[in-house]
Amino acid sequence: MVDVKCLSDYELHKHLMKLGFTPGPILPSTRKTYEKKLVQLLASPPWKPPVMKRPTRPHGSEDSDDSEV
Repeated sequence: MVDVKCLSDYELHKHLMKLGFTPGPILPSTRKTYEKKLVQLLASPPWKPPVMKRPTRPHGSEDSDDSEV
């Protein structure tokens, strides 16, 4: 596991972005918050919703534009 306290501001920012979190500026006043967030993200990566497939229509559906009137 990464020792977050040893990371530079740039490395901390890069690790957070890699895990899907967009941090604000990393300053002495915000660094501990971002270190804590990185530890949380490393412990349990963010949840990604499943990709939903669209229902497919049968070839003979009524919405077809190929029908003659």
